[in-house]
Amino acid sequence: MATTLTSRTEHRIEQTTILEAFTQACPETAGTTQGRPALSALLDELADHHLIELPRTRDGWDHAQPPLPRWLRLPTRPKTTEPRPARAAPLMWRRELAWAKTAKLTTAQIETLKTINRWLRDTDENTRRATIPMRERSLEIFGDEKRLDALITTTLFAPQRLTLTTLFAERVPPPLAYERTGDGGIALVIENSDSFATISTLLAENPGHVGHVVFGGGHAFEASVTRIAKLNGVTDIAYYGDLDDDGLTIPQRANASGTAAGLPPIRPALGLYRLLFEQDIRGPAPKQADPLAAERRAAWLPEPLRHRAANILTAGDRLAQEATGTTLLQQDHSWRDDL
Repeated sequence: MATTLTSRTEHRIEQTTILEAFTQACPETAGTTQGRPALSALLDELADHHLIELPRTRDGWDHAQPPLPRWLRLPTRPKTTEPRPARAAPLMWRRELAWAKTAKLTTAQIETLKTINRWLRDTDENTRRATIPMRERSLEIFGDEKRLDALITTTLFAPQRLTLTTLFAERVPPPLAYERTGDGGIALVIENSDSFATISTLLAENPGHVGHVVFGGGHAFEASVTRIAKLNGVTDIAYYGDLDDDGLTIPQRANASGTAAGLPPIRPALGLYRLLFEQDIRGPAPKQADPLAAERRAAWLPEPLRHRAANILTAGDRLAQEATGTTLLQQDHSWRDDL
């Protein structure tokens, strides 16, 4: 997606072009009911990494749910008085790094590429060039297993530059913790550990249609979601998390990854969210959301929960899922009937 967008020369990209790029990058998702939610989550992630700039006012967004930008901008480099980035010094670059000959690179980036260049040279036609997990490759090349984690968010991995394929590496989804509760087709994902323990214990006694209770682990679920494909019999994925910016962002980004991998859409666990809203035990959020951001985060929820969630976010509040604790869930069984 980023490759398709950023390979263009204009700074402002209209919605038609955005949709075309999404269709090219994710043909199996585009055009489905999950196309719009997936694209919204992907654009948010690109914006978080400062690869694109999204509109800041409401007139820059359409009126469907979730809203999509009518346009976006490719960020321009600010003018500074600092010395210009160094150009790669003439040397024998491997063909995989031929782009470095003309790219504007900093001295630190050139040194990084030299290290990779040596690794490509020394392992050519070698068994070590088999594709392995990214952190194993990072340790082999740099002596630091987390170096590639940092590098893949930089311009070295911009379109037409480095890729994990070039380094014969792949991202490995983190492990997925879960409890098997029954034979039903629902995988119920719980964001936080205490709520996971509570709900998995209660469902073990009477699972209903829930076959697995999965520990989301916060933002880790955005990467571990694809492992749900290894769970037998899952036909439906429901998510329950905190009612705050992170708690609404996580399932939407995980949904983009999951649907691309052929998983069912990730939907809200409505009974649990309704019970959470009924408690209305508010705490302060790290920051107050503006109305547009709140609307976009809450778009994942159905009405009328969507409107109530947006109001909580714009008030600078949050609802912790632990408000639906053991005693409440034992006494009020309505959450089981509408997962």
